[in-house]
Amino acid sequence: MHLDHDHPHTHPHDHEHPHDHGCGEHIHCGEHHDCAGCGQNVDPRTELMALMRYMVGHNTQHANELAGLAKKLDDMGDHTAYEQVMQAVADFEKGNLRLSTVLASLDHQ
Repeated sequence: MHLDHDHPHTHPHDHEHPHDHGCGEHIHCGEHHDCAGCGQNVDPRTELMALMRYMVGHNTQHANELAGLAKKLDDMGDHTAYEQVMQAVADFEKGNLRLSTVLASLDHQ
């Protein structure tokens, strides 16, 4: 987890809980809702799948950020560090592929 960083983001960050965005906001179907106040009874499977979709997108954004950092390392002449960071990017992508496979399977059940 990266609590202290100063790179720009186009996505929200919460380092406490992956689907809690403060003040009771949670991710449902790709949107932010206050579960207590929305009056909707979201079933656990729908909420779980929405959270998994969010995590896949979030991981993709971080993989892209890491690839950018790797390029900077390579530009600075540190090819070994570049290769290691790109391996981390590959790990993100591999994990996302596994999650996407699970989501596709759950969508068809």
